[in-house]
Amino acid sequence: MKNRNVYFDNTNQKIRWTQSEFKDIAVTYEYIGKSTKLEFDLLIELLWHKYEDSDIDPVELKRIFNELRSFCDSVKQNYSLF
Repeated sequence: MKNRNVYFDNTNQKIRWTQSEFKDIAVTYEYIGKSTKLEFDLLIELLWHKYEDSDIDPVELKRIFNELRSFCDSVKQNYSLF
C-alpha cells in the first residue's frame, strides 16, 4: 500500500491525502503525517464520529492521527505485514 502525505487546513476545516510535498501545498495546510488510503479513511471516520459538524482542533487531530498510526503499525507488526 502506498503512503501519502496528510495535511490539515484549520481555517477551512479540510483534510487532504496527497502525493504533493509541503512546498506544493497552500500555506494554510499543516502537515500531519503519512498514511495509506485505508488508514486515511479510518481517520476520517474517527474524526466524523468525534466531531460531526463541529470544528476539528488541530492539536487533537494530530493526537488522534498518531494514536491511529501507532495502532495500525502494531497490527501490521503482529501479523508480520511490515
